[in-house]
Amino acid sequence: MAQSPVRIAESLLDLVKKTYPNESAEPDAQLSPSEAHESKYQIEDLCGQLLRSVLGPLGYTVLLAESCQESSALGFVSQSGVSDALGNAAMSVQELSEALGVKPKYLKVAMSCLNKHGYFDEVSSANPDSPIYRNNGLSSVLQEGHPSSLKDAVGFICDEGFKATSHLLQASKVSSPKTPQGKDLTALNLAFGFNQTVFEWMSQEAWRGKRMGNAMQQLHRMANGNVIFDYNWSGLTSPIVDVGGGIGSLELALVKNRPQDNFQFMLFDIPETIENARKVWSAQALPGQTSITFHPGNFMATDFEDTSLPVGKPTYIIRHVLHDWSDEEVLHILKHVRTAMTSNLGSNLGSKPKLLLCEMLLHPDSHRFIRTTSMQLLSLNGGLTRTMAEMIKLLEMAGFSVVNSHKMRAADTIIEAIF
Repeated sequence: MAQSPVRIAESLLDLVKKTYPNESAEPDAQLSPSEAHESKYQIEDLCGQLLRSVLGPLGYTVLLAESCQESSALGFVSQSGVSDALGNAAMSVQELSEALGVKPKYLKVAMSCLNKHGYFDEVSSANPDSPIYRNNGLSSVLQEGHPSSLKDAVGFICDEGFKATSHLLQASKVSSPKTPQGKDLTALNLAFGFNQTVFEWMSQEAWRGKRMGNAMQQLHRMANGNVIFDYNWSGLTSPIVDVGGGIGSLELALVKNRPQDNFQFMLFDIPETIENARKVWSAQALPGQTSITFHPGNFMATDFEDTSLPVGKPTYIIRHVLHDWSDEEVLHILKHVRTAMTSNLGSNLGSKPKLLLCEMLLHPDSHRFIRTTSMQLLSLNGGLTRTMAEMIKLLEMAGFSVVNSHKMRAADTIIEAIF
């Protein structure tokens, strides 16, 4: 039996008070950082329960279906540059229209839609045809230069992600189109009309590839910023090989937050991505004895010799990679990495090489972001978010033994494995 709105609201209020106590609260009544992190998403769930209880099945279902229009409004306003144009000033819709080269009625409708969610402050509506807005805390993160900018993340989600997801039904059919190699085309393939992988396509569409790289950094910072602090990175033995490491977002965060640790990184990815990584890192001043080297290759190559994976190193990381691939492809990747780990082992390692698998896993209490991201992974490259049991099974099938796991104040979980 469904709970009443009053009962849900009371539970919500109790949890909010517990999570955000006032200054007079007793120290032993306060939650630990880990408990507070989990509590935040329990609050999110209760807010959803309250809304469903108040609106009922009809109202809530239509609201959820129409939420794609709110996503479109966010993408339009962000990518047209409204927040950048406003800066610290207040401007009317007409003034914004002239500054951005966008028809005023489009801005008026989209701004009104977002304003209902708290984006932008409406300074004046004396002229209902051209209300005046200024940035606030929510809309400021849509600015390109904001220290916590989400502009590229929003652009990526509301463009490639949104369009791809709209083709999921077609991609799901048993008789869906295939690539010349016989692989099922993904929803992204169908949405944009290409038959390569998303990574190959992005590397050729330079502006999309750059935006996706920035988006991954912004999303990781939002959802996984605490990974840098909640895992013992200084306990790892260098050199550390990051397999499919992109432009080195993890390494950039480690260098910034742990300059004293003197890491030696080896960044491995496809050649086009490694070239982008070189450009990013050429502007970085590395602290102490920290170093990074770049290794182009392809972990999907049929034969291990053709992958160019660095061999015989003490630590390997696979982060935010396996969720992009099918089980068969994941096994292919893991077996190549295991071969790299077991090849040409140095006599001074002291212990077996370690694999760190850093992935977003699906737990029974996983919050909304993890579940919506799962839809995006499915549409972009036919990937999926796996459970802990599913991930451990794949590791064991590839010849690994799991020795530890770490659930952090983040969407990610770190699994440690050896061969």
